[in-house]
Amino acid sequence: MLRNTTIFAFIIIILLVSGIPIYWTFVTSISLDRDLADTSKVWYPPNPTFENYKEILGASKMEYSVAYEFKVTLINSALVSLSVTAVALFLASLSAYSIERLKVPLRNTISFLVVLTQMLPPVILVIPIYLIFGRMGLLNRKLSLVVIYTAMNLPFAIWILSSYFRKLPVSVEEAAIIDGCGYIETLWRIVIPLSKPALFTAGIFVFLASWNEFLIALVLTTDLKAKTLPIAISEFMGRYYTDYPLMCTAGIISMVPPIVFASIFQRYLVEGLAKGAVKE
Repeated sequence: MLRNTTIFAFIIIILLVSGIPIYWTFVTSISLDRDLADTSKVWYPPNPTFENYKEILGASKMEYSVAYEFKVTLINSALVSLSVTAVALFLASLSAYSIERLKVPLRNTISFLVVLTQMLPPVILVIPIYLIFGRMGLLNRKLSLVVIYTAMNLPFAIWILSSYFRKLPVSVEEAAIIDGCGYIETLWRIVIPLSKPALFTAGIFVFLASWNEFLIALVLTTDLKAKTLPIAISEFMGRYYTDYPLMCTAGIISMVPPIVFASIFQRYLVEGLAKGAVKE
């Protein structure tokens, strides 16, 4: 009984520590500028308003503003993140299956090098990436972000899928090959359907990493057509004035897509983690 009570109390503390910053961001987003000082003394704004949400979601190109920029960058981030997730999962499936099922020379070394690339901090790659893409004329393009984010997240996706493919029964694949299926067909018809938990687990991590990436997007994009959401939120801070309610509104809205994405595939995420998708 005491143990259950302790665990329950610990969970409540974790939820409070995690939830209070989100709640406070929401409170700030529905507060007026003049009420921000009072909001720090109470748990709810004295004059709540949702005008900031209406301003951001209803912004149009005719009335160009930071709210309109946020709306455009929201779409840019969604396109980039979904594209990176789709491409990374496709390439990672082929790579992981090749490493685990085909007799690839030095496959253990390849697996080690794949994981080793994740130890490189992105900051050391910023200048080379900028110089290369600048000379190729690929700055300020969403396609450039898709290519870079895919390269950055592909090793992690390969690692997750390799660990999962290794635990699948080989006999099912051998039976399919005996029936006339090639390796690609076996992967598509047998391995992929059996690996949905691992695919969704890798997909969620890749999507979140792409959605939240800031440094590469800051260096490579200056035009609105390619800017992503983290860049737009950072630009809410002005030199002489910062609209904190509007900035917090943008932060709350930016949290919605990842939460929805993770909630929809939560069952597969838990199943993938439980079956060893991210552990050896």
